[in-house]
Amino acid sequence: MRKREELYPDYGAEAAKIKQDGISEELLNSMIDKHKHCRNCMKKLYERYEVLQEAVPIFQRKPRFEEDTINNRVNNDFFGEICDFKIGYFAGKPISYSYNRSEDSKADTGGEEAVGRANKVLADFVYLNSFPDVDMEVTKFATVCGYSGRLLYHDPEGRERAMPTPPWETILLSEMGDITEPDFAVRYCQHKDLDNVEYWTAEFYDGETIRFYRGDYGALKDTGETKENLYELCPLQGVPNNLEMLGDAEKVLGEIDDYDRVFSDESNEIESFANAYMEYKNVQMEDGDIDKAQSSGSIQYSTDPGVDGHVGFITKDTSGTQTQQHLDRLEDNIYRFSKTPNLNDESFGTASGVALKFRLTGLESKCGMFQSKMQKAGIYLFRALAKAWGKKGIRFDPLEVDMKFSRNFPLDLVSEAQAAQTMIAAGLPKRVVYGLAFSGIDDVDEVLQEIENEKEDIPPLEEGQVTVNAGTSKAADTGQADQ
Repeated sequence: MRKREELYPDYGAEAAKIKQDGISEELLNSMIDKHKHCRNCMKKLYERYEVLQEAVPIFQRKPRFEEDTINNRVNNDFFGEICDFKIGYFAGKPISYSYNRSEDSKADTGGEEAVGRANKVLADFVYLNSFPDVDMEVTKFATVCGYSGRLLYHDPEGRERAMPTPPWETILLSEMGDITEPDFAVRYCQHKDLDNVEYWTAEFYDGETIRFYRGDYGALKDTGETKENLYELCPLQGVPNNLEMLGDAEKVLGEIDDYDRVFSDESNEIESFANAYMEYKNVQMEDGDIDKAQSSGSIQYSTDPGVDGHVGFITKDTSGTQTQQHLDRLEDNIYRFSKTPNLNDESFGTASGVALKFRLTGLESKCGMFQSKMQKAGIYLFRALAKAWGKKGIRFDPLEVDMKFSRNFPLDLVSEAQAAQTMIAAGLPKRVVYGLAFSGIDDVDEVLQEIENEKEDIPPLEEGQVTVNAGTSKAADTGQADQ
């Protein structure tokens, strides 16, 4: 778990100073140094997600005694499962971006033609940037580390582009403390040249320009190079996982490490005969025979004539029940306190409908919290894009963008349809029923409009036209039917 100094720093004072006096090399280096502890913590979390040897605690474990030759270090990757489950559940189905076509939207945007252009430029932006992938990576960084960066830039052809940035390279400054709407931002990275010499670069963003810095860590110098910021807002924003900017698995790191230790110890016990010690009675053993027995599982020995030799095991007076119970408790606590469903739970596999959704309440709470942060960050994103598109003569109202989130959850359509029929038969309006019963419907008004459009598309029956009802043909013309 984090120390207080590893939490995301408060940059309110720095933001206020930059507004008053502008950015300086000294202040830039000071902000980067202030981010150091948080940066190191987030890098360790991400390296643990990558299962790097130096990042997972159990891989660093040494034998209990120096003479021990068996030292199993088994990593049970609960950390990765907690993160991947949330990432897949939240972003497994891409977020849908569309431009509102209501009458109010047409009035705010400038008419039907302007709405059509706004919708096209939005669709092109989403497709060009593979935005489902951007959203997936933003979700991953935020879930693992606590927050993610998202950078708007222009490619060589002048097209608007977006990319996620690792949080350990991203500093967001806001007087109000809201990283989704930053006043300024810094992105800094470590590099090595062809001679393997280390150096650092940094970019400082505000609403007008981008400034570039290079040098050693703590001594970055302004290169004098600047670039115009066509977005008129800080193009680098943050997307927090929650208000505290903590990763999903951080609260259960102790339980995960304990599980790995107990599991590894049990593996050592089995492999080294520690569960049962070998007993030799009236047996002539040579040096190295015990090591051979451990590796081969069999023993060859000899005894003196007339002497009964015996080789057996002295077993411990404890069974594996206590260890297994401890592992089970740890596993339950890991899933419980991280709000992650345990798919290995037999009762989870048999649940459906409301019971299944109830078991996902904790996960849904996490996702709902992150969704609200994504929506808030999305408004700022499209505000910046609207300013860039406005320079190209495209009117775009950022408040008319609809973001639709769909959970990667198996739909129980049969149960939902039955519930809908029951509610309609009870006299509830269809608008209410569609919103309550069908989890796959995000926009009830859109569905009702589609139903009306289908009715209008069906041509009216002409005189003499035959219709079929329940397998029985009836003529619309009664005279023809009588014949």
